[in-house]
Amino acid sequence: MASEQGFTLPGADLPAPDADLRARREAVVIEHTIAETQWDIDGVFATFPRGPVYRVQAFEEGELVGPDAIRKGYFDDMQKAFPNLEHDVLHLHHTPTAVILEAWARGKQEADWRGIPNRGKSIDAPVLVIFHFDGDVLIDETLYFDIATFQRQLA
Repeated sequence: MASEQGFTLPGADLPAPDADLRARREAVVIEHTIAETQWDIDGVFATFPRGPVYRVQAFEEGELVGPDAIRKGYFDDMQKAFPNLEHDVLHLHHTPTAVILEAWARGKQEADWRGIPNRGKSIDAPVLVIFHFDGDVLIDETLYFDIATFQRQLA
């Protein structure tokens, strides 16, 4: 749907998800989030029936496609650096094509991470995750957090 401002809003012509679709999508997001907090990476990947796709917007690498790329590009280093990472879910929002999760990430650094030496300090910062769906099928995840906040807290 094109707007008068000259841009298109993807999904704007789609109806809002009904209660049943919202519940099915939320169940996938919760299953995914629990698996992540338990470092059950195979469980995380199982929530993507068509194969996992991650976008970690704080990093410059771009899209990570497939289990190997996501493990190497995100999970391996994150798990080493923050083995006890916690996520406090604050809100879930629904759009016609996505579930948006607002959360707070907390954890103590226990290994060097993305060029930040381990000083035993902790992160305590907001994160936002957009889970894109095709119906009730999770197709990708986009993670937003402010890397500068993490760098300041770990310095």
